[in-house]
Parts: sequence; structure tokens; C-alpha cells
Amino acid sequence: MRAADLLKIDETDRKILAALSRRGRSSYKEIGDAVGLTRPAVRERILRMEEAGVISGYSADIDTDALGRALHVMITFKFDPDRKYEKKPNDLLIPLLRGCADVLRFWEIFGELDFLIEAAFSSKDAMHTFLDRLREYGFVRSHLIAMTENTGPLREQEPV
Repeated sequence: MRAADLLKIDETDRKILAALSRRGRSSYKEIGDAVGLTRPAVRERILRMEEAGVISGYSADIDTDALGRALHVMITFKFDPDRKYEKKPNDLLIPLLRGCADVLRFWEIFGELDFLIEAAFSSKDAMHTFLDRLREYGFVRSHLIAMTENTGPLREQEPV
């Protein structure tokens, strides 16, 4: 059973979640002003959603340019189905991804591809070196990110 099934999420909770997904460091007062609740009421709702597992954590949006890593890239990866691996393929790739400081995050995905990898590099040479290491395990496509915007997983719907 999902946490949201155990906890009744109402429209006000959805507005709080939308506010947190846009800016996770918002104060209880700022969120309260946006959703029409007092600071203590917002705090109580957020704590309840954290305890139920609806809110599982908070994260920071990192400006890769400010870190000196202007090459912000999304990489799609697929294992080579014709290759024999010495271990389970994921047991080879995941430590490589976790051990690379340029990898910001990654997702194992199902469908045509196996992994989606977000990385930021300080140079084209660093990017090519990493992509070559990935190619030892399978097929790689890289996509330079031109712009990002965090709309959050939940947001109030705007009329279309």
C-alpha cells in the first residue's frame, strides 16, 4: 500500500507539495501565506506528510556553471545485448556511476534504454573520457542541456 493511500491528501496538501517542489527551502510562513494557512498548520501538515513518506527528502538545485562544469549533459545508456559480462551488468555500471564525481544523478529505467544519466563536466575531454568508459559496456547517446527549469513533480494546474 502506498503512503498516499494511508494518508488522506487534500487539495491544500497538494498546494503545499507544489510549493515545496518549486522551492524546498520555503519557510512555513511563506507556504502558509501562499495556501491560506497559519505557520503552525503548515508545519503540522508537512510533518504528517514526512512521517507518512509522502515527502521523502529535500534536495538542492546545483548551478553547474557556478561549479566550473559548464557542460551539463543528459546521457542515455543501453547495455550491449550481444556482450557477455563478467557480472550482472548493473553490478558493473552502478559502481562506475557512483564513483564518478561528474555524475550528478542517474536513473535505472525500463523500456528501450537501461539508464538515464545526468552529468556535468569541466571540459570536452573529461566528457569524452567518461563517455568512452561507458561505451565499454554498451551504447551511449549524450545530449547537451541548453536550459533547465524545475517545475516540480506536483504543481497547481493552470487553465489551458
